[in-house]
Amino acid sequence: MKTIKNLLALLTVVLALSGCSTLRTASDFDKDVDLKSYKTYNLYNKGIDRVRLNNLDKRRLVAAVETEMLAKGFTKSDKPDLLVNLVVIAREKTDVYGPGYYGGWGWGGGWGWRGGWGGGWGSPFWGGGQSYVNQYIEGTIIIDFLDPAKKILFWHGRGSGFNLDSFSKREERLYTGVKEILSQYPSSVTAAK
Repeated sequence: MKTIKNLLALLTVVLALSGCSTLRTASDFDKDVDLKSYKTYNLYNKGIDRVRLNNLDKRRLVAAVETEMLAKGFTKSDKPDLLVNLVVIAREKTDVYGPGYYGGWGWGGGWGWRGGWGGGWGSPFWGGGQSYVNQYIEGTIIIDFLDPAKKILFWHGRGSGFNLDSFSKREERLYTGVKEILSQYPSSVTAAK
């Protein structure tokens, strides 16, 4: 009985962790551009006007970007060295949890990896065959740095995996997401204060 309780506790932790969506970040930049020459910024309003978020979230996103730009040492200017463009892409995601889903995870067939132990949630061992479906909108936040004089994109960062349907700690998650994306900007290059 104690073994079953330990296994259930382990599965509860695994189930909780599998439901967490972490932001996956990546970036790229033009290696021929002197990033140290950029000291001032402003927002690219045409791009921000096209961001498909409600006005509350749009203001939060802009505030998060401005907070991080200032933290990186950039100064906001009417005649900036760089423009910050924002894009949000949304797509529908569906996660299905049910019979057999957990049967493929863990140990099996002599307690080695592969197969399943206990037959999965749908087996009589676990007492059910119920499936769970989680549908939500997953967002990708893209932050681009544009050089207005040269009319080029010189830095591109993105974070994908943001659950746009969840209102839990939404403002905090937006700030954290923007911080994670902008942390991809080369750390050796920060604007002089």
